[in-house]
Amino acid sequence: MARDPVMGPELVELLERSYATTSVVLHAVPAERSDAPSPCERWTVGQLGGHLVGGATYFGKAVNDQSPELPTEEPPAFGDELGAAFDEAARFDLAAFGRSGALDQPHEFAFGPAPGWVIANVSLSESVLHGWDVACAIGVPYSPDDAAVDAVLRFQSQSSEDDLRSEGMFGPAQPVPANPTPFQELLALTGRRP
Repeated sequence: MARDPVMGPELVELLERSYATTSVVLHAVPAERSDAPSPCERWTVGQLGGHLVGGATYFGKAVNDQSPELPTEEPPAFGDELGAAFDEAARFDLAAFGRSGALDQPHEFAFGPAPGWVIANVSLSESVLHGWDVACAIGVPYSPDDAAVDAVLRFQSQSSEDDLRSEGMFGPAQPVPANPTPFQELLALTGRRP
């Protein structure tokens, strides 16, 4: 049975913790690995990092009602500046979501007007999942916050898996190991091999 998504101010705390975990990974990307392949087939490690930077900036601008343009399908790689660029975007994002009423109010978004809590959950999903993608690509440890993983599972369970897959957001579901952790379940659900 699906559980309700996280909608309250605790979302901002989850984002802050998740961004911190993802930031550590992005700061660990060596410049020479920027062109390496990532688990996201269409992007290199550097481009995936650029997608995280562009996404966080987009989400913050959307919640600030600044009518942002969608991030480019071919995001720039930031090289040695990737970690710093993400940190700056994350601070901007957290300030936007932390504004009074920002989570409850509707904002223009990629798929039409959406309350801030929906946009925050999308941003949390991006951080948790793509943080793992980058960590796998460069071979560094990754341990996302348990409460953030739970929130992403709760949010993703609200959507039709078929819709998400047909829109190219996720690949086909993958098998899970015996006695999977919630994070392994999330990875498999979103087309990643735990």
